[in-house]
Amino acid sequence: MTPPPGSIPEKPIKNTLHHQVILAIIGIILLTAFLIIFIAAGFIGQNGTNTGSASNVFSPENGYTGLPGASEMPAAEITTKMVTCQINGLLRITGTVRSNVNHELYVEIVGIGYDDYGNERNSGYDSVAIDPMGTSTFDIHVIDGCMFGETGTYEVRIANINYRHYD
Repeated sequence: MTPPPGSIPEKPIKNTLHHQVILAIIGIILLTAFLIIFIAAGFIGQNGTNTGSASNVFSPENGYTGLPGASEMPAAEITTKMVTCQINGLLRITGTVRSNVNHELYVEIVGIGYDDYGNERNSGYDSVAIDPMGTSTFDIHVIDGCMFGETGTYEVRIANINYRHYD
């Protein structure tokens, strides 16, 4: 049968689906081969055993000493504090802070003033370096800290402790 005049003959459709399936199968085979190689390398890296222990990985011989003990955790405490109100309304909080660790610490201390209703009104801070097992003095100024009313209060606390000093 001949096509009618003026019509375009149909071209046969190529079966590209067959090629995509073959490429997908090859990809899966390659991925499986790589996984087998990596698993076998890990197995051989453990001397042929499939068991490992954290004590072997984190042993003192490897230079890992673990977390510091409770006495070595960065700790500082405010040991003394004194408050004075100056004529210009500046609240000045001075005192000492002590370290209980065997290396230098950098401590940020904050002083916060509260009004009669307990609302935070103003604050000031000081940052000090403390020698190993030593003490250091701090001096905090809270602007208008003496003008918080008859029952206004203040708070002094350690805001941050670091092993390193950040400028």
